[in-house]
Amino acid sequence: MRLVKRLLERCVEVVETLSAAAVPMRLSDIAQALDLPKGAAHRLLRELCDLGWAEQDGAEGPYRLALRFGLLGNRVLQASGLSDLTQPVLERLAARTRELVRLTVATGDGLVWLGSAQGAPPGLVYQPAMVGPLVLHATANGKAFLATHDDDVALKLARRSGFGTVASTPQTLRHDRALLADLARVRLRGYGLAEQEAELGVTAVAVAIVGAQGAALGSVSVAGPSLRLPPARIPELAATLRDTAAVLASIWPTRAIPGKAIRS
Repeated sequence: MRLVKRLLERCVEVVETLSAAAVPMRLSDIAQALDLPKGAAHRLLRELCDLGWAEQDGAEGPYRLALRFGLLGNRVLQASGLSDLTQPVLERLAARTRELVRLTVATGDGLVWLGSAQGAPPGLVYQPAMVGPLVLHATANGKAFLATHDDDVALKLARRSGFGTVASTPQTLRHDRALLADLARVRLRGYGLAEQEAELGVTAVAVAIVGAQGAALGSVSVAGPSLRLPPARIPELAATLRDTAAVLASIWPTRAIPGKAIRS
């Protein structure tokens, strides 16, 4: 049983690595990311390909997840009813703030985008792509999520999403001390703030959606050009987001999205 469990864990790690990549990955890069011998990584990838969960571009080409993963995710999401429940709340918040509102869902060791609503008038729209997992240390949503954990776990989760290696802008946090100080501020004031840390010229503020057991279910944020979100506007947006997060927590399905245990 221990061997089977370890093989399953390795397969999951391969899937997570491929899902986080912006482009198909070569075998050598996958093996390096997972600290696996190339032969072991190749056997796992071939099995996933044979089962239809992964695809390879040619005999020597890179690997990517198959489309059936996306279809499966959509079926799970539709069955949960989460999107139908939360979208009206997002629409109201977008209309009130006149900015882009986004919702994430926690997966145990990170966040993924779930939904959005646009409140900005035509011609002033900020609408980035919402693909892949979030870079936790560089986004307001990620910081709000990390702040619900103690420092040791927060650092572990941040490193898994690229902390120490991914720096989106010159303002992106790079050192443990800076990140922990920022998370302390998030806990004190009750919201995460990213000022040009994920994207130059863009500011975002976010609040964690916390369930009855105290765990983060996800987060909700408002984002837009920094000129439209100056420091004087942040406290008002944060207060509105806290109200919205409370509403979302109250309607969140009990078994919306299965989470994963945080592995060491």
